[in-house]
Amino acid sequence: MRRIIAFLIATLLPLPVWAASAASTLYEVQVLIFANHIRHLDGGEQWAQDPNPAIAGLHHALQPSHGLPPGSPLLTAEERLARHPRYTVLAARSWVQNAVALHKTRAVRIKSRGNGHLNGVVRVFQWRLLHVSLNLRYHHGSLLGDTSEPVYRLIQNRPVALNRINYFDNPKFGALVLVTRYKGEGTLKPQSP
Repeated sequence: MRRIIAFLIATLLPLPVWAASAASTLYEVQVLIFANHIRHLDGGEQWAQDPNPAIAGLHHALQPSHGLPPGSPLLTAEERLARHPRYTVLAARSWVQNAVALHKTRAVRIKSRGNGHLNGVVRVFQWRLLHVSLNLRYHHGSLLGDTSEPVYRLIQNRPVALNRINYFDNPKFGALVLVTRYKGEGTLKPQSP
């Protein structure tokens, strides 16, 4: 009888912890993407010439709802990069979402301001740890169809540290991603296109 009681206690004790973790937690996601114009960082590598590589989930992606929030360390980084002649800020967006499994997460579309040289998606999802997945393409030329300039890709998927700036890079452009628990009120979730 004692074994049965001990077994029941052991199986019921983790329930409140499990129930708390199953509750949806909202996260604020901030993304700053910039091109770097420092020569010779690519080490002479050859880059793909496909002018319009496919990006999975692009056409059904949500639109990020806001720019970077006041007081954000990424806002400070954006201001610094904008003043530096060797960098160009391509996109600076933020949104609020919950972190669920990858197959349940909709991509959020990121594109450059007005010039269309950057296009792609960001996904934030939970798989044991919090993950960020980027699938971005950047074209330095004047038109995306201009095949004289290569198309640079940044495709990475990795766990990220919460409340820290996470850096993703390619020799021609990079992304800073900050994910924090959302403490505000209301919904600032990404919008459908």
